[in-house]
Amino acid sequence: MKTSHRIFRRMLAALAALAVLAFAAGCDLGDPVVSVGSPLPEATDTAVPTDTAAPETPSAAPSNTPAATASPSAEPAAEANGSGAYNITADTSESQKTYYSELPDENALRVENGALASVDGASVEKRAGDASSLDNTLSCGLNAALLVHKGAQLLLVNSEITSSPFGAGGAFACGGVLQLQSGGVRTTGDFSFGLAADSVGSVSAREYSISTQGDNSPAVYAAAEGSVTIQGGMTATGGLNSPALSSAGGIEAAQATIRANSAAAVEVNGGSVSLTDCAVSGGTGAAAGAAEAYCVALWRGAGAGGTQSAFSMTRGALSAIRSDLFYTTNTSASIYLESVSISLGEDRALLRAVGNDGSLGRGEAGANGADCALTAKDQTLSGDVVADELSSVSLTLQGSSAYTGAVNAANTARAASVTLEGESTWTLTDNAYLTAFSGRVGSIVTNGFTVYVDGVPLTD
Repeated sequence: MKTSHRIFRRMLAALAALAVLAFAAGCDLGDPVVSVGSPLPEATDTAVPTDTAAPETPSAAPSNTPAATASPSAEPAAEANGSGAYNITADTSESQKTYYSELPDENALRVENGALASVDGASVEKRAGDASSLDNTLSCGLNAALLVHKGAQLLLVNSEITSSPFGAGGAFACGGVLQLQSGGVRTTGDFSFGLAADSVGSVSAREYSISTQGDNSPAVYAAAEGSVTIQGGMTATGGLNSPALSSAGGIEAAQATIRANSAAAVEVNGGSVSLTDCAVSGGTGAAAGAAEAYCVALWRGAGAGGTQSAFSMTRGALSAIRSDLFYTTNTSASIYLESVSISLGEDRALLRAVGNDGSLGRGEAGANGADCALTAKDQTLSGDVVADELSSVSLTLQGSSAYTGAVNAANTARAASVTLEGESTWTLTDNAYLTAFSGRVGSIVTNGFTVYVDGVPLTD
């Protein structure tokens, strides 16, 4: 009882102080901006983009030698990427050719030795020959239809890349720079990515169709410190555990259609994904905890590129197919949304920040929760924000955002905070249990529910 009296006296003192400040400043005493509770750890701060413009498109033209978008360096000493059926090792320009391979661990076309090459109207075909090492397919392009490596640069225009064997990716930049314009890449085997870049590689694709049909076959993959840029076109996957975008490095896309039919649309493993004016959909009706149960999944596991996983999206549409929208585990996660059209499955969560059983290599069970910061600007959102005892969440609404849902309704989160800025509003669908709140209490539409901060009612 004494504790309750002390809390009550502190609240009265705080309100009295606010009243004095408001009188001095000429503020509205009926709806002041308040800040109560304990702030979340700094690890949950969200990095808000300073410029939401679309990424620059590749500037190279078919008639010119491709300009490097990254400075390629030496490849790993343990390189094991097999051989090439056709090798370009010197500066050249070729057109209207078919490059193909039918042998295991062999690329149909390799560009290497620092060559600057331009290829137009080609067909690059990996017709047969399975990979002997799946580790090397994603580390150095073993068995891919096209490999650009050893400081080489290739501009590929009006060309098609196809691959059907097991462990045979489409195009890989390993210590090289690859630019693609007006064409497509399609793989059908399991463990066969569409486009990929390693830690010293760079890939850009403009108006390109990228598709995979096999399981465990992301359409676009960026290894730690690798970079992929997409401008326009369609990026799609059909197989299980085959996200459209998978990033341990950095992926940027603008004006693109991105879809995963049997998996999360986007997976971020200690890297970043930044989207502008894209139409994105993914996730299935799988049970919570499965990778395909979410539209966008952020975590840290094997091959993680950094300590934080980040996702940002400006305009466009983000659709969760019968699934939660965001899932985070074993990572510090940053999510930024601005003027995006959002849809998610009925009775599914907007954000789920939880630990996992450790079976997939994402931390140790019991110590692999998530610290997630979601910032939304001029954004309409709905769905609950859920966190377990291992995890913390923060929701910041800016501009004219409107959120409908409950935050930490089960009162399980290690920490949970909400910040309302500008004209933003929050409409409750259940009680919310917070450790911190900042903003105007009058911007909360309670619907008969209550917001608690450290166990004390903030709203009536």
